[in-house]
Amino acid sequence: MPARKPAPKIVRKIARKPPSRAASKPAAAPARATAKAAPKAGPDGKPARWATPARAATARAAAPQRPRPVKKVDLPVEDVRRFLEPGPIVLVSSCFEGETDIMTLGWHMVMGFEPSLVGCYIWNANHSFGLIRRSKVCVINVPTVDLAETVVDIGNCSGRDTDKFDRFGLTPQPGVMVSAPLIAECVASFECRLADASLIDRLGLFVFEVVKAHAAPAAIRTAPRTLHYRGDGEFMIAGETTRKWRRRFRPEML
Repeated sequence: MPARKPAPKIVRKIARKPPSRAASKPAAAPARATAKAAPKAGPDGKPARWATPARAATARAAAPQRPRPVKKVDLPVEDVRRFLEPGPIVLVSSCFEGETDIMTLGWHMVMGFEPSLVGCYIWNANHSFGLIRRSKVCVINVPTVDLAETVVDIGNCSGRDTDKFDRFGLTPQPGVMVSAPLIAECVASFECRLADASLIDRLGLFVFEVVKAHAAPAAIRTAPRTLHYRGDGEFMIAGETTRKWRRRFRPEML
């Protein structure tokens, strides 16, 4: 018998489903995180959940600012007086054996409170030097800016040949505790006695004790417009005063 032919193989095709519309679309980007960034820390180190732009600006303004470095250049050492010469220009009046004098003085400093001590540098070539050293008393008078021309002119002449009270139209007033006269036109006058003469010969430094003080009531209530010499013919006039930083002081440091 003839051999049978093998039966043809039946190949079944599996129909593929057409891709769905959802699959044909590109994959969606991952959703963005909706959580807000953690708030910055507040002044106490805790998260400042209360912070708003306005409050943050207020906090920045209230925060203490660090001082900025200042660029400096070399300065001749003889010019440091222009920065350190502190107190107001004063007129020192003196008297010995009927002879009076007035000198313009800018180099002085407070040296103590109880007793009230004031140090003054007086050049030994000044006529007042001898009068004060021999009498051991003087009056420190504080002029204001309206006496500026008189202050300068007094410093330009010598009491050896000039009666400065008469020449400049100033009024001498008798002291309560000392023989030296007060100057009536000044807003304050401090009667002084020589307390320490040990540095006069070596440094020209007189240390006085203020034994009686006089001041105009207006000058006590409001700081007067005093003159402050900066050297080289330049004056600084006392201006604005403030108590803005008073609360930062410890009570015992006022």
